[in-house]
Amino acid sequence: MITVLTALKPLGASWLRVLFALTRRLPGLTGLGPLESVHFIRWSVVGSLPYDGPPQVRERLPHRLLLWETVYSAPTEPYVETFVYGVGDKVRKIWCTSHGFPGTRSVTGLAGYIGELSVAGAHCWSAHPAATVRTILSALDVAREHRYLVRAARTTGPAEFAVVYRGFLARRQGDL
Repeated sequence: MITVLTALKPLGASWLRVLFALTRRLPGLTGLGPLESVHFIRWSVVGSLPYDGPPQVRERLPHRLLLWETVYSAPTEPYVETFVYGVGDKVRKIWCTSHGFPGTRSVTGLAGYIGELSVAGAHCWSAHPAATVRTILSALDVAREHRYLVRAARTTGPAEFAVVYRGFLARRQGDL
């Protein structure tokens, strides 16, 4: 789990509102499909801190913040490397709004930026803590094809079903 807070540049919040609204309507634009080890990822603009009443002191932020939260099932270094090489241009469009962002040309530079600004997570919940995203996606693929296999078992003869079943095994053996 990683949580990072970065200070936004003057027009950063405006750009992010437009970008986030666009990707909510057209999720395919996010381009985060290659990150199969990601359980959860979210970017949010923080404009103010909630006030819970006394004894908390009201605090006014000097500028808006970008909050990045992610939960993943891989070591941190390869995860950041995937950001750099897999979806670097998408990450750049978001984090270029933050002060001090080193870009996505260097794994070491981005990992240092993330490490320097990360905040320890207080809570993390997972419905399937022993499963990775890849495992769950594989199980869903097998389940989807299994429904087809059940229909084929009911509607085809033994010889034809054997061909269908062998095809299923050949396609899905890496997922089983």
